[in-house]
Amino acid sequence: MSFRVMTPPPEQKLQMNSHSSPTFSSLGRSPSIGPPAYTTDDLLAAKYEKLSRWVQWFRTFIAIVTLGASIAVIACAAASLQAFSGSHLEPQWLLPLWPLNVDLRPTHTVLGCGITIAVFSFAYLAASFISMPRKLHYLNISSTVISFLGLFASLFTIIFASIITNRLASSTSSGSLNSWTCRWQGFEKVAPANFTKICNDGTAALDLVILLVIVEVLAVGATAWGWWVEMRLKRSGVGAGKSEVELV
Repeated sequence: MSFRVMTPPPEQKLQMNSHSSPTFSSLGRSPSIGPPAYTTDDLLAAKYEKLSRWVQWFRTFIAIVTLGASIAVIACAAASLQAFSGSHLEPQWLLPLWPLNVDLRPTHTVLGCGITIAVFSFAYLAASFISMPRKLHYLNISSTVISFLGLFASLFTIIFASIITNRLASSTSSGSLNSWTCRWQGFEKVAPANFTKICNDGTAALDLVILLVIVEVLAVGATAWGWWVEMRLKRSGVGAGKSEVELV
């Protein structure tokens, strides 16, 4: 009895080998597994998109600060006007607490400044959380308008209120809320009721407006930063789709 070794035909052997151990060449692809290639445009786009988010966060922080400070200005100015209304007597009464001519323009200007900046800050915060195409561009435009108007309003308020208050400081027949009530500083025991509070509220309101001037200067700088980032995005050769950055 003899035994024969059965060997598969060449075609069957080739078929078994191709199925049992596939190679990269048999699949038609390169064995290279290196990192994907990034162009200079991609790296610049990532860099400036990150900067655009930093701009947004910084401007949002400024808007929150201005909103809080402006609300405090409104509260102080409104409290001064309310205290004045509660203590003001008509001219026919003897021993009036206030002069015949009380100039309320400085307090009204401070109140108007607080309301204006509060509305601007709230509008910017609302716009910053809305998703839209070319968001960086439109936020740059709104930030430019809001920051310059806010800076003008706060500077005008400080200058106007200071001029009126200083001019009436030495008058005995007229005065503003601050100039008249702050004369009683150091005489709180004999000062009329609410005079110390009106003086403190008015002084605090003016100090907060000075703070608003400083913050609005920072807002103007943040606006310039935002325009710079947008210009760099356009000059970096980023495609039209990438240049329309949408901040989140």
